Amino acid sequence: MKLSSHAWDDDKKWPEIEEWLKNFTGKCFPKEEEHLLALHLLTHFIYFGNSTIREMLKACYEEQFIIPLKQEIRRKNNDTHDTQLINSYLKEEIEKTLFIGAGNPSESGAHLLYYFRQMNNLSKERFSDFYGAFYNDQNSNSLHPHSPSINRYIFFDDLVASGTQIKGYLKDRLAQIRSTNPAVKLQFMCLFATTIGLEALNESDMFNGNAHCLFHLDDSYKAFGKKSRNFKLLKRPSRRKLKKFCKFYATYLTFQDPHKLGYKDCQLMIGFSYNTPDNTLPIFWANHPIYWTPIFARYSKIYS
Repeated sequence: MKLSSHAWDDDKKWPEIEEWLKNFTGKCFPKEEEHLLALHLLTHFIYFGNSTIREMLKACYEEQFIIPLKQEIRRKNNDTHDTQLINSYLKEEIEKTLFIGAGNPSESGAHLLYYFRQMNNLSKERFSDFYGAFYNDQNSNSLHPHSPSINRYIFFDDLVASGTQIKGYLKDRLAQIRSTNPAVKLQFMCLFATTIGLEALNESDMFNGNAHCLFHLDDSYKAFGKKSRNFKLLKRPSRRKLKKFCKFYATYLTFQDPHKLGYKDCQLMIGFSYNTPDNTLPIFWANHPIYWTPIFARYSKIYS
């Protein structure tokens, strides 16, 4: 409960935790032991509340956009320290930039841009959805900017885990944009990214080294990986027992390999106030009206 009050914005009350513990009924290990295993995992869960996310959006803008842009302006002007000159060029560059939510307008990237705009005091003219920024030329099957004054497009998302969805959504589109506008700057920024996800985004046919994250989820954030930060000083409960416990209940909830420990075996233990990614261990977010009550609920995407 100290963890909840200090790190989770007091979002989870003890009755909710007790309801979640009722999911573990002694099917894998004795019931009391399962409750201790579940509580142990819960103490390692990383939760980001509204206030934290807002501050991260502010830091993301400053560290991934403003600071690199100021450094670029200085280099182009003989390493000048003239703040008035730097800010003048900076204003021009901001006005040539458009932020676009990665994916569908109803998804989390676009949702967070609302708060991104507020926290960074930006004009709403600096934001668009994909087809508000580009139009499709049916004759040449290519994408063209709606506005000739924009020379930098920054795609934004909250989390990139496997990178599969972003690549599926953007790879062909980025190629079409580059074919007609080779000088345009294409960048990607996000709050969280795994090593694999970031590498996928920085491939030459994606953002070619221009994708960055604020919070790097390296291999130590993989719950049961060899480098897991959860077992640095821990001998009991063992990694093997905890992994078996999680996989057993994921199987019981009909999750199949390789998704028993999160989508594509990501094994994350993170969640946000607005949703929990499916890359997180399913025992935290799975929802079933009869079999399972989540502690950090997930609102899944519905695909037609």
